[in-house]
Amino acid sequence: MKTIRHSLRWLLLSAPLLFATVLMADETEIYFSDKSGEVAPNVLFLIDASGSMNQPIIGDALGRTRLGVLKDSFTAVMNAAPANLNVGLMHYANNGLGEDYWWSSIKGVNFPATPMEDKVLPLIASHKNSDNLPNPHDATVTVREFLSDVVGSWNADGYTPIVDSLYEASRYFRGDAVGWGMDVPALGWSAHPLTYDAEPVCTASHTAECVNSWGQCNANIVPGSCDTVYYNLCCNWVETGSDGSGYCEDNNYSCTDDITTCEHTICDTLTGAPAYQSPIEYSCQANYLVLMSDGKPEYPYYPGAGEPDGTLYYPPSSERYPGGTGFAADMTAQLKPAISTTRVEDYIGVADCTDSPNGYNSGTCGSELTHWMASADQNPTLDGTQVVNTYAVAFAMNDQPTAARDYLESLVTAEDGYFEADDADALAGAFNAILNSINKNGRSFSAPAYTVDQSTLLSHSDEVYIPLFDQSPNVTWPGNLKKFKLDLDGSVTGKKGQIYGKNNQPALNEKGEFLNDAHDFWGDAVSGGSVAAGGAASQLPSPDSRYLYTDASGVDLTSTGNKLDASNTNITSTMLGGAGTYTTDNTLQDWWAGVADGISCFGTYTDCDGVEHEVAGNPFNNNGCVNIQEVTTCPLPGSDISADDRTALLNYARGENPDGTFRKHMGDMLNTKPVVVTYKSDSGTDSVSMKSYVFAATNEGYLHAIDTDTGVEKWAFMPKSLLKNINLFYQNEASANHVYGIDGDITVWEYDGNHDGKIRPGDTASGDKIYLYFGMRRGGQEYYALDISNISSPSIAWHISNTDTDFTEMAQTWSKPTLAKMRIAENSSTPKVGSLVDVLIFGGGFDGCQDGCQGENPVQRLDSPDAAERAALTDIKGADVFIVNAKTGARIWSLRANVSGAAAQLLQSVPADIRIMDMDRNGALDRLYFADTGGTVWRVDMDVDLFDTDNTTWYNYSKARLSKFAVLGGTGTAKRMFFHEPDVALMKDKGKTIMTLAIGSGYQSHPLDPEVQDRFYVLIDRDPYARAPDTSKFPIQENSSLASITLPDGSDNTAVIGGNKTLLSETGLTGWYYDLPNDGEKVLAPAVTFLNKIIFSTFAPVDEDGNGKEDPDDPCEVPPNSARAYVMNLLNGGAVADLNRDGNPERSVVSGVNEILGDAQIVFRVPSASDGGACTENDCQQTVEIRIGKMSIPLMDEGNSTSSGAGGGVNAVAGSVDLTSILPRVFWVDHDVSE
Repeated sequence: MKTIRHSLRWLLLSAPLLFATVLMADETEIYFSDKSGEVAPNVLFLIDASGSMNQPIIGDALGRTRLGVLKDSFTAVMNAAPANLNVGLMHYANNGLGEDYWWSSIKGVNFPATPMEDKVLPLIASHKNSDNLPNPHDATVTVREFLSDVVGSWNADGYTPIVDSLYEASRYFRGDAVGWGMDVPALGWSAHPLTYDAEPVCTASHTAECVNSWGQCNANIVPGSCDTVYYNLCCNWVETGSDGSGYCEDNNYSCTDDITTCEHTICDTLTGAPAYQSPIEYSCQANYLVLMSDGKPEYPYYPGAGEPDGTLYYPPSSERYPGGTGFAADMTAQLKPAISTTRVEDYIGVADCTDSPNGYNSGTCGSELTHWMASADQNPTLDGTQVVNTYAVAFAMNDQPTAARDYLESLVTAEDGYFEADDADALAGAFNAILNSINKNGRSFSAPAYTVDQSTLLSHSDEVYIPLFDQSPNVTWPGNLKKFKLDLDGSVTGKKGQIYGKNNQPALNEKGEFLNDAHDFWGDAVSGGSVAAGGAASQLPSPDSRYLYTDASGVDLTSTGNKLDASNTNITSTMLGGAGTYTTDNTLQDWWAGVADGISCFGTYTDCDGVEHEVAGNPFNNNGCVNIQEVTTCPLPGSDISADDRTALLNYARGENPDGTFRKHMGDMLNTKPVVVTYKSDSGTDSVSMKSYVFAATNEGYLHAIDTDTGVEKWAFMPKSLLKNINLFYQNEASANHVYGIDGDITVWEYDGNHDGKIRPGDTASGDKIYLYFGMRRGGQEYYALDISNISSPSIAWHISNTDTDFTEMAQTWSKPTLAKMRIAENSSTPKVGSLVDVLIFGGGFDGCQDGCQGENPVQRLDSPDAAERAALTDIKGADVFIVNAKTGARIWSLRANVSGAAAQLLQSVPADIRIMDMDRNGALDRLYFADTGGTVWRVDMDVDLFDTDNTTWYNYSKARLSKFAVLGGTGTAKRMFFHEPDVALMKDKGKTIMTLAIGSGYQSHPLDPEVQDRFYVLIDRDPYARAPDTSKFPIQENSSLASITLPDGSDNTAVIGGNKTLLSETGLTGWYYDLPNDGEKVLAPAVTFLNKIIFSTFAPVDEDGNGKEDPDDPCEVPPNSARAYVMNLLNGGAVADLNRDGNPERSVVSGVNEILGDAQIVFRVPSASDGGACTENDCQQTVEIRIGKMSIPLMDEGNSTSSGAGGGVNAVAGSVDLTSILPRVFWVDHDVSE
């Protein structure tokens, strides 16, 4: 019977994957910036080499003994082990050096915890002729190879001193004096000199006879003392005891052999007190002890002590019952006169250990010792508490009493750290699982969704939906969506604008962090900052009750062919990732002239077993060169998906764990933002006639429709292209690559089919529809349009991807589809007769990888951390703008396909949204503004055909004009990049319209990049209605006409702009820019212009005071980061608000940590009269507040706006707005035009 306590078989197949991950640049890098996880853990193997390891493994095809299996398995594990481990070695038993050495089963540390890839020879060069280890066969031998050689040199003999060996291991981790291992280095039990600070010196000794042929002699053989004699020996010795004792079969001693006896020197007295050098170097370093034993603890003490069954003698290190006699006596002096130890109980601070645990006197103090190592500080010289956790592997103990296995399990302190293994595969699997476990280790990017009050459309309701997630070192990141409310008038919490929970208590602090007593409205209890507790995740229906869909067959998602269920045969194993591959980590180069493409002669690669190889070939004859694809392409885990696997994966996707339990899990919402849709059942506007659902997409791959009242999921949809990710989540391996699903923003279109001013999608006669559009962002290169008019019967309206002929230039779909109307010629025979068509406009996307991301290691493109590589890119996908029919998805127009010369000009990706303008206010788009990753802002004039000399057509958009509005990227490797749309605003100055364009730069894929000086820009067009840009003024360049609002020392540049000097008064200026003041600070969200103010957010890898890491070389110091919200005067960049509410205006305030904020949101409170009552004809004010991120109170409201200071006297951003002065008067209204 093959026994493995844990499910390890899949680990044996997929273990290489666990060690071959590549960190790609993306927004998640701020969660991997904590380099403490890169500090190599210390792993000390403590391995049994007692006499019982000579026993054969029953059923082993190779007829190996336990020790033989151990040697082979340990070698395989070392070959595949991750490189970022410090591994050391220790063992017990294999004594046999005669009566002077009966204690030598207890040993010191054989080899210190050392990086796996270190070369051994330089380490032991000065000791190789005097220590007790085999010598490395050459200078290239690494630690991973050498440790296998050391284990390979062992013989099996002796007893099982588990507790004393644990005690010695503890002394090593703590840096205490060497105990049982203190002796001259040549002796087999001695600690290796590399493990301590100074060698002991033997000052008194005697000589004794030893049998060298039987391994009894130590390394100090007296010269000339050896003699070889011809002896009769037993032909077949049968072992009966774990110590190797037994009998000679048939009493046959007729066999002969040459036996060499010698005299060796035995040290009686040592001087010096060597201390172990603790391997614990860093405060964040993890430390582990891995014990493997094939039996119970047992001690013989001295010849004739009796059968070593573990129930008699106590561990000598425990000095049990000092002064006692018999089995309770302190036998230390008889065992090793030179030893100086501390009683274990005193060492760990307990009065007495539990006597005879599991019935074994010999195991006394073992559990207390390992648990003390896991809780007490093992290196007080470092900050914090350094602990050592213990794993245990019970090997080939199927014939042992249950008590023996229970004893080993009692030593375990590592989570899920006990394993049983009875054969070679299981032993290797146990070691692999342990190393994998050792190698492994509620935040929110997405902004809350503030819902619009459907009864008035003028104010926001009090409901707030906050997406949150938690970073994980594994593939699966937990997420959730929680509902809270806004205290609009302060009547609940005493503070206007406060976000509060079900318990009427504030939910967040001033930085947007959840308070411990936060209780969302969907949760059954207080959940605080817990991601998994409460929220929509807690209300997920049981797996059998969920309505889950995909698009495997047709457009009706509710059809049998689209059910995401194991019974749906349209979902094939191939869709689930069958026959999939991934590319391993490599630095292989194929640029050498004369070498065929795809062949590399230089670099490194990791093979499918996780082993790294160095390539140093000859490019002139290809000797030693490799085919890159062949050596780096590996099958994905589970790529051979059986029928049972398929069922298990689909059940898992429905929320069922492999053991059949309920998995209440939602994926993370990293960049996507939830949206709320309200369904009206009739023409009324009261709440009874409305039902709202919030639509939330996750990187698990689902688009969830959630009832806003209960938080219960109505249904969820997973695109078929994401089905392949289910297996990755199911395996949930360690990964530095985030898996993306639906991470794009959602657009909702409520289509008024009969133009009656009311949307009633349930009324088919009206023709009203509700469409929902989304892209995938990093999850793919496709857009979906769902018809959700009937909430109970969703369908696919259309779907496009880069595999479609009209969209081959489309990259990762980052750009949010923007709704607009476009006037299009009705037909070719009447090219001057146009009709309005509902369209969607979006950018071409982000070129994160060339030809699509394949597997888990895509070819790096704009994501590359190498600035030179990014700067050299020319063949970039996503350099386009698309316009499609909103109802059908058919392409109507794109820059590259329809505008002559556009392809030659537009060379950089356009991941941003597109700003659409209707300059002549005729209800149709006529101008576009957008920015690209090259730092260029573009203008597109769509209606050129209306004004050219050719009067035969009016709506020929191939004549659209593409021109550069501004060139701001800089040059070389420090290029500024734009990932978001420019914010465009029109205003009047002295009766003339001017336009401002605001945008900030920042490398979205690499938020920790410190190299680029990013900026925020406000540019001005003083003649925006000109049919063509004035080439003498455009494109705007970074020259003297573009003013910096600060000087190099950070002070305001008031001589040029600021105070009373604005873009209106300084007519020679083309705009202003602001050098973001903190190192690495960048704009990672679009700006918002509101009432002559500009609001935007930034992210910087510095703390609140602008400081980076105190010690750049300390891997345990977590790099700080902070998010800031800015509010500035649109026209001169001055501070206009008291953002931190200290009585003085400032440009920015820290508004978050460990998150990238989204764009600001303008929230309108309920209109009221000046006395707080209902509005009257001449008395109606509305308070406006500006919110950003999850700040507990608004960034701006009536309490902290200012009209003085550096702002230049411009009206307040937020506060009470007199609606009677800005809204047209309504003299009557008919709510039902049908009458």
